[in-house]
Amino acid sequence: MNDEIVREGEVSRSEFLRRTGALGLAGAAALGYPLLEARHAGAAPLRPPRDVIAAGGGATIKLGHIDSFSGVYAVAGESQQNGIQAAIDEANRKNSRVQFAIVRGDDTSVPAVGNNEAKRLISQEKVDVLMGGLSSAVGLAVSATAEENGVLFLAIGTHDTNITGPKANRVCFRATCSNAMLANAIGPALLKKGKRWYFLTADYAFGNDAHDRLSKILRAAGGAEVGNDKHPLGQVDYSSYLTRARNTDANVLVFCNYGPDTQNASKQAVNLGIHKQMAMGGILCGNEVAVGMPVDDIVGSIWGYVWGPEAGGARTGRIYDILKARANGFPTNWRQYLGYIAGEQMCDRILAAGTTDAEKLVETFEGHRYDAGKKSLNYWRKCDHQAVQETYAGVIVPKSKRRSTDEYFVIGSAVGGDFAAESCSNPDSTKAAAIIGSQKIPARADYTPVKTG
Repeated sequence: MNDEIVREGEVSRSEFLRRTGALGLAGAAALGYPLLEARHAGAAPLRPPRDVIAAGGGATIKLGHIDSFSGVYAVAGESQQNGIQAAIDEANRKNSRVQFAIVRGDDTSVPAVGNNEAKRLISQEKVDVLMGGLSSAVGLAVSATAEENGVLFLAIGTHDTNITGPKANRVCFRATCSNAMLANAIGPALLKKGKRWYFLTADYAFGNDAHDRLSKILRAAGGAEVGNDKHPLGQVDYSSYLTRARNTDANVLVFCNYGPDTQNASKQAVNLGIHKQMAMGGILCGNEVAVGMPVDDIVGSIWGYVWGPEAGGARTGRIYDILKARANGFPTNWRQYLGYIAGEQMCDRILAAGTTDAEKLVETFEGHRYDAGKKSLNYWRKCDHQAVQETYAGVIVPKSKRRSTDEYFVIGSAVGGDFAAESCSNPDSTKAAAIIGSQKIPARADYTPVKTG
């Protein structure tokens, strides 16, 4: 290839200059942010930093990254960005014919904001693809916008099963484990702690789906749901919920929430002595959350877990070293890992397709197997666009058994990807397959796909 942009049709002068890097604005996201968002409620979203457009020859592919860079999930959002950037830097070093750059959009964990940011990135920034997502409610909104506009969307860290189930669409793929997969991994482990569960559930897509998946497993094993208290995202005071739980005969307290919600609720549960009365665990946790939890008081608690340094794959050690070197202001964590793998896959699939055309990208993702630093290969399942992968139950361990100060978990048990995701005949995947198979991706307005080879 010559160092020129090859187009599938006509292209405007401004678009040509953008692709060759002549219009780029330098910008970089500074790490070092509070664990909890400190700006006043209702404040306008922080203006996201502009991407660095590669100078010199060759095409620049713009990856729109929508995530929670402020708000309740800010630390996790920056962790995912951190991992994506590591993957993009590697891809740019290895590849001379095309360069990749990130344009950020801050969804503030609010679906309407995420939807507006997706539209901005598509119509104003002219990104070639979209990726990101922490809040499942935001992920669902962005996925719908991507489908409407004919843009591929790679959901990185959104766990609501519906994204690759009844609310799937042709342009959306999911890089992380669904709640159904996590429940299949941790449900059996939690059942060993007891069969009378009290749920504390964040009242939005992720939390309610997590509760439904775990409750189904509990009932199938002959267990009983003692209670299910729902709370708003970003709740601070959990005392009324936890007092009710303490006054029951439940033997397991199950957290169907994440981030600061899990931190605050677990601290208050320990303050009330609940950890001495019943076992504790939840649908999802990682080092970036556990750093703010009373880990020494809840040793042995069981949590849904996506990846760790003992995952046992051929690349596991190398990936962990890359992420650890990049962690700045937060512990090395599987949110970084998800960003790294998603960034790798996005670059790899664009180059494999030879174009940013959405339909061709979908075809190139479907069925592709890849090494994600786990014992067995991941693959992008055609029926529902879920990344099928090993899924784990993580256990919080005492200080004496931690790899380092901020490594709070070990993988307690693992289930294979096909077991975790179940077959394509399960009800969720069946609904997804019907949607994906019937949809035609609309032509994207005012956009010409880039040829990369």
